[in-house]
Amino acid sequence: MAKTEFEGLYIETKKDSVGDKEVLVVIMNGKVTNSNAFEISRKINFVFDEGIYEIILDLSSLEYINSVGVATLLTLIKTVDQHNGKIVIGGLNHFLENVIRLMELPKKVAIYHTLDEAKAVFK
Repeated sequence: MAKTEFEGLYIETKKDSVGDKEVLVVIMNGKVTNSNAFEISRKINFVFDEGIYEIILDLSSLEYINSVGVATLLTLIKTVDQHNGKIVIGGLNHFLENVIRLMELPKKVAIYHTLDEAKAVFK
């Protein structure tokens, strides 16, 4: 488990066993804004420090995301894809649901309303 704090945002990772797989839950809590987005994009690769590429992004506590934050999410998705992993989104608030749906995520990235629904796809 790792926790990294930025101005107005923290990102926490938690390993979880789901079925026979080790999954990494990445929890984003706060806001990705102009004041912290570039630092986040430079340091986001800490998520992969444990070599786990089966990822659930828990965005249920992410209140706001700007365009740099969206690009950072796309970078995570690309890194997971390059390592033949799987990444899903589990948990969105109403604002983010609209933003994420407009992003045109790769079709491989499924969106689930809850963390439990997202975990079920790894079983």
